Amino acid sequence: MSKLPVPDLIVNDIYELTPERLRDLGVTLLLLDLDNTLAPYTVMQPSVRLRNWTDALRHAGIEPFIFSNSHGVRAEAFSKAMSVDFVAKAKKPHTRFLREVLEKKGVAPEHAALVGDQVYTDVWCARRAGILAVAVEPIDLTNPIYRARYWAEFPFRGAYRRNNERQRRLKS
Repeated sequence: MSKLPVPDLIVNDIYELTPERLRDLGVTLLLLDLDNTLAPYTVMQPSVRLRNWTDALRHAGIEPFIFSNSHGVRAEAFSKAMSVDFVAKAKKPHTRFLREVLEKKGVAPEHAALVGDQVYTDVWCARRAGILAVAVEPIDLTNPIYRARYWAEFPFRGAYRRNNERQRRLKS
């Protein structure tokens, strides 16, 4: 498996990751980035839609888990409001804390996925740990720094799209 930060899957937002789709992918543990993946940076509580989505995951036997690089109390606040476990200061793209979560939860890498908006942290962490790497489109790109970072990730998002198109043509 390549360790390059090319996503295994790209979706517009987390809500495209239905319980059925995740089950088809063999996912039982869904690690979720917080900032710009679950909510914009400035939002301090999960929306009703987000809480309903995580409830649906749990009912389908998929454990949602916040796995964030954030340093404040935000990850804990979201965790409590959503009734999910969390790791803050995860130090992605390093994999130490991710591997600890897998071990603690008793989940093999092939049954875990990490969802996030950043290629150089979220996707690369997942790839290095050997779990499914899912990239979402960032929720908010109004900050010029976020926009520049997103454009710097374009080659890896593009590699996914080219490979996906190649696979589609081979199946035709």
